Amino acid sequence: MKRIDLSDGEKLILLMLSEIYDHLEIDGETDTGLVREAIFSGNLWGLEWGMPGVFHDSETPSAVVKETVDILFMWQRLEESFENLAPSDRELLASELGPFGKNVRFFGFDGNNEAPYLNAMSFLIEHLGRFPHFQQRSNANSHMPTLEGYRRMLIVFEPILKQMTNQDFTVSQITRVLSAWRHPASTEDPDREQTQR
Repeated sequence: MKRIDLSDGEKLILLMLSEIYDHLEIDGETDTGLVREAIFSGNLWGLEWGMPGVFHDSETPSAVVKETVDILFMWQRLEESFENLAPSDRELLASELGPFGKNVRFFGFDGNNEAPYLNAMSFLIEHLGRFPHFQQRSNANSHMPTLEGYRRMLIVFEPILKQMTNQDFTVSQITRVLSAWRHPASTEDPDREQTQR
């Protein structure tokens, strides 16, 4: 059990806020009676038990948030560039990458193994209004690990981005970034790998 420590000043502020909250008859989820009783009785540990959604150890690390933002930005640029390709360039991409190049689309994150990334993505899109491009896919569960592939793609993507700040990526650049998805040591057929997705 995590110990909740409050200074005397913090206790006083919480007590005053709970009184204001009750006086205004705010219809909320905070149990102000529990807050006051925990403070007066010296049982602050009871706040964790009584309010488990507030006191938890599941804060998303800032490194996960940054990487999620980088990945979403990369995929947004790739998808937008793909949508603006000429039909002949789309055919070229498909001939280079098979099914993987026919519909350039973000897979999401694996809900089992990459849940913090899926959670951060959902919060960014649904609650912060970021990346509206993915609005209909804010809970995209890939049902397979994706991070290692995305990380390889980012290594190729970032230097290209510096050259193409406000321009669409060319078919050659999209091909280079998407080609990095597949692990270099993989002997799997990329067409089969994409079909399974």
